[in-house]
Amino acid sequence: MKSYQDYIHFQTEDFLADLLFKEWLAAPTPEMNAYWRGLLRTHPHLEGSFMQARLIGLGMASSWTSFSEEYVDRLFSRVQQAAPADTGRVLGWLSRRTWQVAASVTALLIAGAWAVRFFLMAQTIHTGYGELKDVKLYDGSLVILNANSTMNLPSRFAWRTKREVWLNGEAYFTVRKQPAGDGHTYRKFTVHTHRVDVTVLGTRFNIYTRPQKTQVLLDEGRVELDRRGHEPPVLMRPGQFVEYGGQQKNNAVIKTIPAAQSRQVNAWKRNLLIFNDPGMTELARRFSEIYGVSLILEGDAFADQQFTGELPVSDLEKSLLILSKTFDMQAVKDGQRVYFTNNTEVP
Repeated sequence: MKSYQDYIHFQTEDFLADLLFKEWLAAPTPEMNAYWRGLLRTHPHLEGSFMQARLIGLGMASSWTSFSEEYVDRLFSRVQQAAPADTGRVLGWLSRRTWQVAASVTALLIAGAWAVRFFLMAQTIHTGYGELKDVKLYDGSLVILNANSTMNLPSRFAWRTKREVWLNGEAYFTVRKQPAGDGHTYRKFTVHTHRVDVTVLGTRFNIYTRPQKTQVLLDEGRVELDRRGHEPPVLMRPGQFVEYGGQQKNNAVIKTIPAAQSRQVNAWKRNLLIFNDPGMTELARRFSEIYGVSLILEGDAFADQQFTGELPVSDLEKSLLILSKTFDMQAVKDGQRVYFTNNTEVP
């Protein structure tokens, strides 16, 4: 039998493809039952994938097996009782064998639909304004998706060939190292954005990618940034911050930032937006991205203001209250627009 260590990175589809697992589903024995119980005690994180594979495997196996005569008789009787009189007479001409075949085909279609959805369908994960979402990828890697962000994942079958996702918005990745088939190297993990591809082996990093610019902050490990032929790839070290777009247009700006600034960049994971004297244009841009509202700045007094402080990602009303008290102005929300006026102008 295999060592339990061989299963440590298994996902649902890996169990379903495993010969030992399939043999156990087809003919369980006390010895094999004890073996799998030992696996789950040794690696409890596998329980979810293991049980899901067991249910899918048993469902797919049962779809090829004829139903018992007792089951077919009960099904046939229930349909006859529920059918109108004329329909009941027509149903009487159908043989039990016909119902047995129909039941088997139905189960096969249900199992097939589950298999197609589970293995072959890509996924799109989206967050609304003011919403954060934790996502666990097929290989156990973790992603925290910031508000108003979208991440596209390939199907599970495609993932077995190449680990990659597509991001529009902002996300923090904790990528799990996954051994390659040769046993000596690790499989690459790639995040595609509209400006740059970020490729890693196992690391923690933040990606911000919006229409005006793309930023990458590396906390741990090593990443490679590839602009797909526009310039040589950029290799990042922990603590480095890279920006594309913005005032620099297409040129990459690379710098090492202090720990305090790194915490500020990653603060949204803790449901905080931290600002350190940004102009009102920057503040308005972030409000549009995170909360989906436009800040309308009336009068010259507000345009020259700067803001230092923290705002909650998931609470627009509280954020507006903080800004109102900071600038001693009144925030008036009208649909997707927020007007700031002097307190004396509001009755």
